[in-house]
Amino acid sequence: MIDDVLVDALHREGWPAYGLRPEGQGVPAKGGITVRNLENWRGRRCTRKELERLHVDEAIKILRRRYAEVNGIQNLDGRDIQRQVVDSAILSGAPLAVKDLQLALSVKTDGILGSHTLLALDKWDEVEIENKLAVTRVLRLAEFTVQHPEQLGSLSASLTRALNFVL
Repeated sequence: MIDDVLVDALHREGWPAYGLRPEGQGVPAKGGITVRNLENWRGRRCTRKELERLHVDEAIKILRRRYAEVNGIQNLDGRDIQRQVVDSAILSGAPLAVKDLQLALSVKTDGILGSHTLLALDKWDEVEIENKLAVTRVLRLAEFTVQHPEQLGSLSASLTRALNFVL
């Protein structure tokens, strides 16, 4: 289930192409994964050639570790909302993704998805909270763009992405 979200993320980032990311100030990447990401994953220095030869299976493992197994997001395993939280983590980082969920649930926003957040989640209808989370994401993305008008060009894609989860 989560691997589908991760595969979609790789393809949005141009997988399997290898090239320079203009928004990353010319940093080489493959599927959004940079040499630095690969080095952190493998625990050693890596070359651009190694990044260029990165296999999809390893790329999925890297993304799963970076976005689905952090900040307690793995505690959502088996819940439909995990797909949206992982997608949000890929777009905005795991702490913000969890904080968006916590805001939607009206619980303490500490960026860690623990027992209090899970208990609050259990009180909501799944469809209702997915819709509320999508709205929370949209509002945060819009506010970010107001504060960073140079990001206006990517707002439409980000909003569409967040609204894909509205049921």
